[in-house]
Amino acid sequence: MNIFNYSDAPDDLHADFVETDNPEFSLEKTGDAVAVCAAAVFGIQALFPWQRLAIANILDAVHAVQAVEAAEVEQKEGCIDGVVTQDEDGAGDFFEEPTELYDEDGVHRGRQVVLLPTGAGKSLCFQVPALLLDKPTLIVYPLLALMADQHRRMKEAGLDPVLLRGGQSKEERESQFARLEGSAENSPAKLIIANPEILASETILSKIKQCGISHLAIDEAHCVSEWGDSFRPAYLNLSEIIKQLDPPAVTAFTATASPYVLKRISEVLFDGRAHIVRGNSDRPNLRYFVRHCRIKRPALLAEVKSRKLPMVVFCGTRARTENTAAFLIHSLHNDNIKFYHAGLERDEKDRVERWFHNHDNAILVTTCAWGMGVDKKNVRTVIHLDPSPTVEAYIQEAGRSGRDGKVSEAILLWSLDDKTGIESLPKQQRLRAEVMIKYAESGRCRREVLLEALGEEISGNSDVETTVCSGCDICNRSATQFAKDEKSILEFIKKTNRVFTQQELVSLLKNQIKNWRTTDLNLLLKKLKDEKKIISSNSIFWKQKLRVS
Repeated sequence: MNIFNYSDAPDDLHADFVETDNPEFSLEKTGDAVAVCAAAVFGIQALFPWQRLAIANILDAVHAVQAVEAAEVEQKEGCIDGVVTQDEDGAGDFFEEPTELYDEDGVHRGRQVVLLPTGAGKSLCFQVPALLLDKPTLIVYPLLALMADQHRRMKEAGLDPVLLRGGQSKEERESQFARLEGSAENSPAKLIIANPEILASETILSKIKQCGISHLAIDEAHCVSEWGDSFRPAYLNLSEIIKQLDPPAVTAFTATASPYVLKRISEVLFDGRAHIVRGNSDRPNLRYFVRHCRIKRPALLAEVKSRKLPMVVFCGTRARTENTAAFLIHSLHNDNIKFYHAGLERDEKDRVERWFHNHDNAILVTTCAWGMGVDKKNVRTVIHLDPSPTVEAYIQEAGRSGRDGKVSEAILLWSLDDKTGIESLPKQQRLRAEVMIKYAESGRCRREVLLEALGEEISGNSDVETTVCSGCDICNRSATQFAKDEKSILEFIKKTNRVFTQQELVSLLKNQIKNWRTTDLNLLLKKLKDEKKIISSNSIFWKQKLRVS
């Protein structure tokens, strides 16, 4: 995508008029302001219908509040035209307000949840209207990495947003406040970037309130449900922040939300009452695969060797990212591999982010701390060494690939240990994580399982044509619904019944099975022994020789 500079946009840039109910496109206009802004600033020549709808709702809500406020002022002055009339006795007759704040369904027209697939341009839905509104837009992001990435991109487009986050020095914070207020040389900032925790500061919230907010956008809003109820209670306080700032428009954006998550977002942010704008959640250019295995390192190595770069490998813990990155560097003799997690210092995070963003042959091994909303368009492969805790998280992370629209792949490495781990979770966590078991083991179209979990209608009626999967290993008949490594070892032991001890077997196979090390073989044999699938004979003739039980 070509990025244009906001300040360089020509005054006479024209776009065809599009008839709409949005006040920003009134019949007095000679062109479509939204289309002009999208083309001039962001290089986007055409917006999707769901983007147009989300933007229209935002602008409608702001203009509705402005109209009502103006009517109230004129009413107080006794001169409102068409709303209050006065007879000779000074008595007034009240008529309907010129603009209603609530739609016919009783929902505030400025409260909406927007669900768009990853890569569908959610950011445009709040950046474009921000440039058309008089007062700034406040955007709440969940991760510092995402804040830094979006701040960089906005500055490249000439938007120069205010950035408010923890760890800023007094001088940095004062500089941002100055941008918020504007100066003789620079108009006040149109965009403010923050996270939920920084908005807990009364000083910062007061500064923001003083300048007034037209629109409050909450990006990656599924975090309200996933994190607000556990380790980030600041997300639950967003409802109080909304009430204090009282902006005309509030929009929660996410790429993934199951009915449960959607309900929770609506409850926390909007007291259960919000409009829903939903685009198609499917990403047709993504190909979904599951590799069943018992030992993951050899499986990971095989996948990394056979898939396209750039690549992201998601791990469940910080330690696992570091160990996995070291393992891949050693095994592949490749220095274009780095790890990333929330425990890194800020400068180190910035260096890794810049390195990966500008590198076309890189492998990034990371936790969920990287990736949410980060826009590296040409990631070709995402591999999950560990399953995500929810289907929403998995779709978000898998969706880091193919944001340029080109065919890309998402591979989940799945083992019996993953299933056991999910089944041992507390009930509420288990119920949400169990979708990953269905995704890996049901034998149904991978894409269908994901979309169904998000509440998409999947037809079970044979008379209704269902959408043909554009790519998964189930539908292209390449899936193997069992762990090949386990099956191969069991077949070998069965064939060589009581010929080898564990040590002898490992010594024989370690140089014959590609990508496997001594530790991998010993680990697999230990698992099979613990599960009573193989046993070591105790007889005097077959001492310690392995056989299938």
